Amino acid sequence: MTWRGYWFLRTAIFATCCVIAGVAWAQPPFVPDDWKFGKRQEPNTLHYCVDARDPDFPVARKIGAAIASALLLQPKEHVIGENLVTEDIDNLYRVFLETCDIYLGFKLIPDAYPDWLTVSRPYYRVSYVLAVTNPDWKSLADMPRSQAIGATIGTSADLRLIQYLQSLPANQRWSRFPMSSDEAALRAVLRSTAGAALVWAPGLWALQERDQEFSKLRLIATAPLPVSTADVGAALLSNEPFVRNAVDQAIASLTADGTMEALLKGSKFPATPVK
Repeated sequence: MTWRGYWFLRTAIFATCCVIAGVAWAQPPFVPDDWKFGKRQEPNTLHYCVDARDPDFPVARKIGAAIASALLLQPKEHVIGENLVTEDIDNLYRVFLETCDIYLGFKLIPDAYPDWLTVSRPYYRVSYVLAVTNPDWKSLADMPRSQAIGATIGTSADLRLIQYLQSLPANQRWSRFPMSSDEAALRAVLRSTAGAALVWAPGLWALQERDQEFSKLRLIATAPLPVSTADVGAALLSNEPFVRNAVDQAIASLTADGTMEALLKGSKFPATPVK
């Protein structure tokens, strides 16, 4: 799980505490000397940030460049993640002030973000998938109940899995192993500690791209577990509605003319454009 995955959990707790305490979450976090940042004086440039630790990093940087091109702007990429000292909400706000017009790779989860942050329309949709090594299983229904499902903790797919398992009689449930990351869940399958791993499809894609060991894994249908999907887009500061509208229009154009689909297929990336 990347830092944003942990951030979702932290911000959910933070938001709940704010509601209880009667604190408005619309106020941006305090950043010392934030008046020094101001607007970047480069009207012909789109500064887009990508996180090197995200599994979609190679694709996100292409999407950022494509959005800039659609807006007839010079693309300026900023790679985040390699030198971050802190990974909290204050630092995210500082990154926007210092560097980003848009920050790519945010799951569009309702009510997951503070009011000072907004998100674009989605540029692709991804499913959570079940990965196994057993060649005979075609779906989760074929996996014996004695086998366990490894699931990355805190994801929407994990929450849906918990709800589904709780709806079954006790003697018809698979065991669920909460895992710290997609990689941990997939390695549990490779070690035969778990029968299947419920993971974010780009997570498996990225691992298979860099490590031959993960090529042993194959996908099966999630049935009878419902399929979980998530839309992904870019994050922006809420006080810049013009930028958001422009980015939304660029994404819509790239989707309509087939550019987004071609980009995803060209990278063999497991996602589909959102029309």
